[in-house]
Amino acid sequence: MKIGQFIKEVETTKDTVRHYEALHLLQPAWENTHRIYGQKEVEDFLVIKEMQSFGLSLTDIQSLFQLKRQNGCGNPTLIEGVMTKLEEMREKLEEEEKRIQRKKHQLTETMQAIHLLAGDKNANL
Repeated sequence: MKIGQFIKEVETTKDTVRHYEALHLLQPAWENTHRIYGQKEVEDFLVIKEMQSFGLSLTDIQSLFQLKRQNGCGNPTLIEGVMTKLEEMREKLEEEEKRIQRKKHQLTETMQAIHLLAGDKNANL
């Protein structure tokens, strides 16, 4: 399929596709002067989006795609690389969760203090 059909199928923009091509994340075939996108490019695009949803940067994704190209999909090095990146993201999310819980606790305490200052008998939130 040509780029117009591809961007409709994956629901993106031409600029995004070109950017991913420049980063060597998408590598369509060429037919004369036209890029031709197949199921592999659709799957690669969806993997990129899924990895981004986990918080991985395009630089991280580039590294993983490079490992995939060098070693193949089921290679232990690739799997280890993916697991390492996901573990790093999980740790960052856990830290962020702790930070949010601390802020929530501080907010609750502040709200209770305000209620007490206002003479509210229902200050236990």
